Amino acid sequence: MPELPEAEITKRKLAPLIKKTIVSFSCDWPRGLRVVRSTRDINRDIRGRRVRGIRRHGKVIFLDLGERIIAFHQRMSGRLEIPPRSTKPTKHVHHILTFSDGSALWFHDPRKFGVVWYGKPEEVKKEPYHRTLGSDGLAITLSDFKARLREHRGMIKPLLLRQDVVAGIGNITADETLWEARIHPKRHVHTLKDADLNRLFRAMKNVLDLGIRAEGSTLRDWAHPDGESGKFQEYLKVYGRGGEKCPRSPTPIKRMVVGGRGTWICSKCQRL
Repeated sequence: MPELPEAEITKRKLAPLIKKTIVSFSCDWPRGLRVVRSTRDINRDIRGRRVRGIRRHGKVIFLDLGERIIAFHQRMSGRLEIPPRSTKPTKHVHHILTFSDGSALWFHDPRKFGVVWYGKPEEVKKEPYHRTLGSDGLAITLSDFKARLREHRGMIKPLLLRQDVVAGIGNITADETLWEARIHPKRHVHTLKDADLNRLFRAMKNVLDLGIRAEGSTLRDWAHPDGESGKFQEYLKVYGRGGEKCPRSPTPIKRMVVGGRGTWICSKCQRL
């Protein structure tokens, strides 16, 4: 699943769409639509609207259309593409915005798990997913981070993955953060001391910063809107590296399941 770094790179590479005017919207998977659920209604309402800005919160990318918003969550297999002109969409392109200059934005989503919200800003904000989103991983402060974690009990990794706690954190970011902070993913949050939370916060910020500077991870078929690939996978310390030696010790990295998610740790660095 594209996480915060991938969503941030996508947002930045969609910047050429700003000031462009939409002429049509098409969709062959209306089950992925929210707020306005009719392709016909969206197409009629969106025509002539201009992209005024692009922002991101967590893993969601928002195109500001003035009195309307269209937002995309790429979920498991989705990616947003700005295709070369005159290129025909493949069978996995399920949502298309076309602009007055002939360019387009495609939502390529083979597994059809992606979501598109369209409507008035206040309507989109009231949607259950947006209403419960926590502070963005890049914007969250140390005090907010601590307060949100201390509201809960349970293992630290599943809490980091909850979007109502910190928006944008996914499996890669969580594993790399916990390794850097030397915290076991099964450690219960109420056992973490203030110093542990300080270290965890710094590690999260470092991992997100590196992920963005490396332009995200391309582990399967995710790519930037312009077709380029990310390089963050080349810098991962534990995620997906089962059996390899930990960069800090000769201990082999092992895979385990925590909260139903595949998890990679160093048992020496991250003691329970």
